[in-house]
Amino acid sequence: MPKYSQVFLNDKDICARIAGALEGASFDRLIEIGPGGGALTSFLFPRYGGLMKAVEIDSALLPALREKFKGLEVVNADFLQTDLAALAGPGRAAFIGNLPYDCATAILEKTLFYGGLELSVFMFQREVARRITASPGDSDYGGLSLLTASRASAELLLDIKAASFSPVPAVDSSVLIFRPKVFFSAPGEEAAFRALVRKAFAHRRKTLVNSLGLCGVDKAVAAAAVEKTGFKASVRAQEISLESFAALSAILEKK
Repeated sequence: MPKYSQVFLNDKDICARIAGALEGASFDRLIEIGPGGGALTSFLFPRYGGLMKAVEIDSALLPALREKFKGLEVVNADFLQTDLAALAGPGRAAFIGNLPYDCATAILEKTLFYGGLELSVFMFQREVARRITASPGDSDYGGLSLLTASRASAELLLDIKAASFSPVPAVDSSVLIFRPKVFFSAPGEEAAFRALVRKAFAHRRKTLVNSLGLCGVDKAVAAAAVEKTGFKASVRAQEISLESFAALSAILEKK
């Protein structure tokens, strides 16, 4: 396995489909995260060269990228440590990339909280993609599903078999398209919601009331709030929608 555990996509048809997900979007800057060997860049740079930057953590890959894509600004940095406002500049930004499995959700969260986000097209381990797009009642539904849904819509573009990568990873992948939306109008409301979701799913096998109780919320208060939201005391966190969690959070904040 290469340094930083990269796996490189080598299917040109799939690269073309991923790049095509940007069609129709209006943005002032396109940032590719982890261009690696430039397979996806080959489809992006001819179309968006003047708007594009690439962020690559592996300095060993920079000479080949800069030689192959002359004029492309390649930033040698850890994307999670970058200042997105400085990187993207003014206006709206789109992000695209085959994300490293070990930090994919952190990269997703960083971009979802960027105020200038127009669109993101990201590849994840398939199991992670299922958790992101899961609905209430699904076995994969959880905190990641809710926190993503509170910031963006997430649409499956395609699934990709492990054989399309080199070296071949042990898992399949999926590409998702994210379009930002505003659900919470006040930062305090969103912060309270996020804190509640973390507590609610801290003990997935417990009822919601018991999970909250184990995380420091008075059980009687939690039970009353759950009932006021319209649920039985036996309800589990994975059964509750974004809208209901927001309502529950608002009730608990008033206690």
